[in-house]
Amino acid sequence: MEPKEASKKRFYLKWPWNVVVYIALVVVLRIFAIPVILLIMRWNKKQQPDGPEEGYCLQRTRGRLTGLIWAALFLAGGGLAIWFFMTAQSMPYEAERLKEEMSFGYYLIPVVGAGAILVGLFLAYRSLRDALVPEKSALAQSIRSQLPHPEETPPVKELFAMVDQDLKQNGLWCGKLGVGKEWVLGDEVSFIPRIRGVFSRMERHTRHAGNRTQVTYTYEIWIVDDRRQRQVTSLRSKQELEEAMDCLRQRAPAAVFGVYDSKEYQDLVYTEDDMQQYAQERAYQQRKARQDEQDHQKQERLAQNQVLTLPDGSVTYRITWDTIHQLLEQPAQRGEAVPFQLVPGIPFQGQGHTFSRLACLAGVGQTQTRILIEEYSGTPGVPGRYAWTRDVDAGEAETVLRGWLQGKIPTLDGWTRMERSGRTWQQTMEHPRKEPALPPPQPHRNWPWQMTAGGHSGSTADFSWNDVEKALRQLNQEADSYLILEQRDPENSQQYWFIQCAVALKGPDAGRYAAEIGCSTPDGPRLWERMMPDVQDVLAYFSDAYHHRGLDVSGFREI
Repeated sequence: MEPKEASKKRFYLKWPWNVVVYIALVVVLRIFAIPVILLIMRWNKKQQPDGPEEGYCLQRTRGRLTGLIWAALFLAGGGLAIWFFMTAQSMPYEAERLKEEMSFGYYLIPVVGAGAILVGLFLAYRSLRDALVPEKSALAQSIRSQLPHPEETPPVKELFAMVDQDLKQNGLWCGKLGVGKEWVLGDEVSFIPRIRGVFSRMERHTRHAGNRTQVTYTYEIWIVDDRRQRQVTSLRSKQELEEAMDCLRQRAPAAVFGVYDSKEYQDLVYTEDDMQQYAQERAYQQRKARQDEQDHQKQERLAQNQVLTLPDGSVTYRITWDTIHQLLEQPAQRGEAVPFQLVPGIPFQGQGHTFSRLACLAGVGQTQTRILIEEYSGTPGVPGRYAWTRDVDAGEAETVLRGWLQGKIPTLDGWTRMERSGRTWQQTMEHPRKEPALPPPQPHRNWPWQMTAGGHSGSTADFSWNDVEKALRQLNQEADSYLILEQRDPENSQQYWFIQCAVALKGPDAGRYAAEIGCSTPDGPRLWERMMPDVQDVLAYFSDAYHHRGLDVSGFREI
């Protein structure tokens, strides 16, 4: 079981009390309330590290209340315009003078005022509807319209839960744009299987006022689906825009990518000819089929990098899902539980840990299947100290095992934490003793390498081991002398692993080589260090990492 501290309740302002507090602060402090409100919003977000308690979709609909600000401005402007017109009408001399000066524009004042009031009322209605009646919100309507059978959609709570769960488990965030495996949540919602085009819009607007020049930028993502409908999301910076395009390329690789208002955009959005639309859809399906085949081959290669120990004790490297499925079905045929295990060549990372083995005991009849996932000890060949186990039904067992064959770790919520005791396992106490520092994980076999050498402005992926060895031998006691070997997940640039080295400049270790291993985890970046007296030791570590020979990390300490 996890420590109680991990589940300790956090204090933050919940809906609708946060809105009440914000309004009270504005009334009391006026404009000075802004920094206080921003601090409270930041605190609320920090106290919910796994996402908002009410869910991303509900939070987004409640955020529509900010539209009341624009509604108030339109209502105030329209009211002032009508008041001005009525006041002028009560003074005949002023009315005549204004008619002469403004001519036709004078009679437009009440029309413009009435129009502004109508716009303000519409904005207020839409904001309140989305925030207070989410089942009628534009966000809920957008999700419903993209499902296969919109007329049979579930209640809004389940509707939002589909998107929230996908983003919580698989979400990549680029500013306010969240990209899951099935849904994209921005100012609107997009169902990824229906995406046919993604286009970036970046425009520079210049306005001259007297001697001053004001420059503003527009950053937007335009997503076009198979109905030729567009979902637009505004972003804050060029970096967010580029990150969003990269995330969507990973999750919707078969779609057309380009720039807003380009030929590709015009062809996709404005094509009326049925034959041309058919040709576009056929081209999309062909690209998708090629991508699916590449993904399938990649998953098969990953599965072949594991060792399967069969119930009779024999081992095989030839692993397919059919083999695993047959093992799960054997208990019904043999009338007894069937044990087997899968061991990857390179330990898998996920859920903040590194895992080296999955053991499975397929159940008989009504007995559930027991799965145990062992944590990596940090040293090849040495058993791990901790593991997580759970009894699951047949459907969940298949999901966990399919994920493991693809290098994916299941969510460990609800799993029991175990500690090794000799050759057996025992459940950890509710208040476990403090664990020793975890060792750094191994590099990823399927992630590409990049090398950055000190004094260079960027990194390069076009290099060999000889280049690495030469750069390591040239390290010296200068501030810009260092070498970094880095990996990033091709499907998620926020996930990385690196090993770097530099020569200590001062202190008791001056002149020695400082090797460091770093990686990203759900709890944030982590770093381990080891001091070495000789460059040959450094070369050995970098060589093991570069060639994936199993890096001995036992001498590294976390810093």
